[in-house]
Amino acid sequence: MHSADPASSPDPDQADLRAHVSRLRELRPGLHLHSEDGCDLRDQTACAEIDAGLRLVVLLEGRIDVSYGLTRVALSHAGAGASAALVSVAERERFERRARSGVYSRRVSLGLTPAWLAQAGGGDGAAWPDLQRFMHEHLATRHWQLSPRAAVIAEQIVHPPGLTPLLQHMYLESHALELLGEALATLGDSEAAAPGASAAGLLPREHQRLRELHAFLASGQADALSMDAIARQAGVNASTLQRQFRSVYGTTVFEFLRECRLQRARQALERDGITVGQAALLAGYTSAANFATAYRRRFGLAPKLARVRV
Repeated sequence: MHSADPASSPDPDQADLRAHVSRLRELRPGLHLHSEDGCDLRDQTACAEIDAGLRLVVLLEGRIDVSYGLTRVALSHAGAGASAALVSVAERERFERRARSGVYSRRVSLGLTPAWLAQAGGGDGAAWPDLQRFMHEHLATRHWQLSPRAAVIAEQIVHPPGLTPLLQHMYLESHALELLGEALATLGDSEAAAPGASAAGLLPREHQRLRELHAFLASGQADALSMDAIARQAGVNASTLQRQFRSVYGTTVFEFLRECRLQRARQALERDGITVGQAALLAGYTSAANFATAYRRRFGLAPKLARVRV
């Protein structure tokens, strides 16, 4: 048996570490961002010591299994929409991520130090009592289902548009702050305290029905359906559906559908270079001018500026 030359045989662990570090960004001192979209290539457990702070984990699709000390955060998409967890690490702690060959995940992680939070105003206990209580409880965890708006923000972080390094850094920072805003808002929401917590007094089966409908709407299969047809798909009347959907997701059914269509149009403009007219049809607009107005209102720029010319 011949021994391999260490200089010519790359260490898989070191290669994985380099790939991870390449995706880690320091947006500002004390504010770190990591995003990923792909499959794990092999089984492994990555371990590290992490400093005190807050950790936000957002799963858009797939599965992820991590631990902070003895607290395990295992998120799975399973057709229920994007989910998230906020963890308080009040003291230096051990972090583990368990990877399994072939397991896919599309995710975003944010790390915030106490110093960054204090600078941002989170150190004021009178102004942020819920945040202060949460930060002082080691390994306290909040789980919730992401709002449609936050899910879009997370998607844009994973696949940002092609910009100059400075503009892309600013783009990612602004999106990370918006995502963080929803996470911190959950600290004042007692209904977000545990996975599967019911909203607005809904029964577990009603919550499950809404998660299934949410995935159905996001798939694009309901774009041409009326409200009554969508309600029949959910097995309830239209008024009940609208009330329950808003109570859980903070938006109406048609506002969510419009958001999904605009997002698909944006991705097609940025990645595929389709024309503005084609993007308008994809978003459900017969008028390119009306589409351009809606696009500018939603994303802050004209669709022709987002278009990638191929």
